[in-house]
Formats: sequence, C-alpha cells, structure tokens
Amino acid sequence: MKASRIFLYCTLLFLCINTVNLHAQNGTVALDKVVEKFRKSGGISAAFSLTVANALGEPVEKQNGTIKISGNKFYWKTPAMTVWYNGKLQWAYVKATEEVNLTEPTPEEIAAINPYILIDTYKQNFNAKALKSPNHKESVTELTPKKKGTNIDRIVITSNTATSIPSTFKIYYSDRTHCTIGLSKYTTGQNFPDATFVFDKKQYSGTELIDLR
Repeated sequence: MKASRIFLYCTLLFLCINTVNLHAQNGTVALDKVVEKFRKSGGISAAFSLTVANALGEPVEKQNGTIKISGNKFYWKTPAMTVWYNGKLQWAYVKATEEVNLTEPTPEEIAAINPYILIDTYKQNFNAKALKSPNHKESVTELTPKKKGTNIDRIVITSNTATSIPSTFKIYYSDRTHCTIGLSKYTTGQNFPDATFVFDKKQYSGTELIDLR
C-alpha cells in the first residue's frame, strides 16, 4: 500500500509537470505552458516501473503497471492492485484479499493525485531549476519545495530534449528514502470512455465491496 500511494502521487505529478521540457526555462513560464499543453493532450496512457529504495539506497519494493488519465479521472493497474477514480469516487481493488474499497476522497486527499490541483499548487509550493545533463538528448530538472519541513526533499526529473516526453524521475524524501519511476509507451490524445474509470463489478465476481464513504 505504501508503494501504491507513492506511485499515485509521483506518477501523476510526473505526467502532468513534464508534458513539456522544463530545461533552461523560468519555472513560472514553463508551468504556464504545462497547463496549456496538458489541457490539449487529451487522454494519456503509459507503462511504468516503480522502485522504492531505503535510506541506504537499497531497493525494497518494485512494481510494474499501466496508467490512464483523462482530465481529473485516472485508472492504474499493477499485479497487486487496481484503482479507478471517476472524479468523485475511488475504487481500490486488492488482489490478495479480493476486496474493493470504495471511498470518496476529500479535496485534501485528492490534491496529491489530481493533475489540475498539482499544477495549480505547484507555483506556490515548488522552485524549478535546470541541472547539468549527462548528454544532449536529455534534460534534467530539479524541483525543491519552497516550504521547509515537508516530507519531500527534492524531485529530479529527466525528459527527452527533442520530444519533451518524460522518461524517469526520482523523489527524495526527508528520511533519505527515495523512489524512482520510469515511463514508457507514453501516449497522448487517447479517447477513453467514462467506464474506464469506474469499477465494473461484473468483471470481479465474488469480490467483496467495502463502502468506506
């Protein structure tokens, strides 16, 4: 569950902020372009790999999966868990227990995973600067929180210079742990039906639905 929550926050942050190349741009200017381009991108889909490392830099958990985003809706799936969010309700299916938890996230809870909220609050909460890239094909950007005492120490983003498509990013936490997410098969302009973001009980016969609203 810890890795799942990390992925929800990190991947959506990554997908939204890095739709454009932040290299050598003023942070505010880049974010204005991000908002405009993200709104024009339509549905987004991608494959991902997630690695969570401890304070010694040792990998302690790995996951692979897929994610789909359309506006404020999302769907993501790993071998252990599947999550649907239709803009109001969230269903989380845990394969090990064959249970689905139904919740209605509060604005505060969804703020960490809602693309538009992330972009809106980004300007107030983060500073962005370009880092030296190991080669001319990649751009590297570092995000640091403006507010002291947050659990995030910094975020390092790598994107393709030519296409402005994100490839990897790392989030470093104040307890010295970090997670790395790699994206592939990144596709925009997808037209997902609304049913993509709603749990379909017919496909999960025998599953217990737990209403936590």
